[in-house]
Amino acid sequence: MNCPKCGTLLKENAKFCSGCGAQVPQVQSASNSCAYCGATLVAGAKFCAYCGAAAVSSSNACPRCNTPFKPGAKFCGVCGAPATTSTLPPLNVCKNCGTPFKPGTRFCGKCGSAIL
Repeated sequence: MNCPKCGTLLKENAKFCSGCGAQVPQVQSASNSCAYCGATLVAGAKFCAYCGAAAVSSSNACPRCNTPFKPGAKFCGVCGAPATTSTLPPLNVCKNCGTPFKPGTRFCGKCGSAIL
């Protein structure tokens, strides 16, 4: 894919152009995108190659942090969210675009905003 502004060839999953710095529009498909960072997942992947998040079906993952539930679990072992609640907000989200991010992140991987 090339930058729509200057035509520079872009690396896969680039969020900004290396030639002009323009933000690159992201094309995502809900069925094969990481629920955590939005990167495209390789078919059959168990983890995202970009951020390391588990690539699990939403029916077997925590609605808050996307960690896979262990069989019979009533609460998430990572964030403590109940396994039956699907309306909980993510732990950390970008205030500009709403994209979830891991603790310690300094800039949003989707919109580039500083995380304060």
